Amino acid sequence: MNKKGILLTVFVTAAALLFSAMAEQLYRRVETVAVPAPVVLIDAGHGGFDGGAVASDGTVEKDINLAMATELSVVLRLWGYRVEMTRDSDAALCEDESLTIREKKRADMAKRLELYDRASAVISIHQNHFPDASCRGTQVLYAPNGAESRALGEHVRSSILARMQPDNNRELKASTREVMLLYRTTAPAVLVECGFLSNPAELTAMKTTKYRRQMALAIVDGLLKFV
Repeated sequence: MNKKGILLTVFVTAAALLFSAMAEQLYRRVETVAVPAPVVLIDAGHGGFDGGAVASDGTVEKDINLAMATELSVVLRLWGYRVEMTRDSDAALCEDESLTIREKKRADMAKRLELYDRASAVISIHQNHFPDASCRGTQVLYAPNGAESRALGEHVRSSILARMQPDNNRELKASTREVMLLYRTTAPAVLVECGFLSNPAELTAMKTTKYRRQMALAIVDGLLKFV
């Protein structure tokens, strides 16, 4: 084969390899787009008529929950997740003024449970409160509906401890009937009690964007290890 023939062969081979690589990349991209991203439901606990716990300075749990849930939704979307929120404002899922508070609460829980069961994974955001102001540290509960919920809880808890609270010795716990949504949902779900409103240091931290963003990143890190 002459020199010109050799060059032509090399060119054709290189072009074929390049086309093959481009085709593979295109296939992977199409395959990725064709498979819907997981839907993560973020449940900002309480809202509207239901304020939740109240700190000594008047800070209401529902407001901290929503602020943290909003930070979490931003980070999750940056990672390509499809995100749904049970609420994105100070409102419960049932605000029918013709109902009693108890009836509103029941209706609110029923609507949240419907959203839970449709999700690929659920992260419920709450804050703790206890008479002893020295109590501190994030607590993670998981839905007692199978191994997936426990695994999600383990990953989220481990990430929070590694990134933020290495001295936190609060154990991962299965939810009891008292946490109705976790107890009844069929989806992989965890509840993150991010901190204690009754602890002055944690309360101060939770009111800052920096802390809420750190908590959001830690939770997402755990979720990435689960999915």
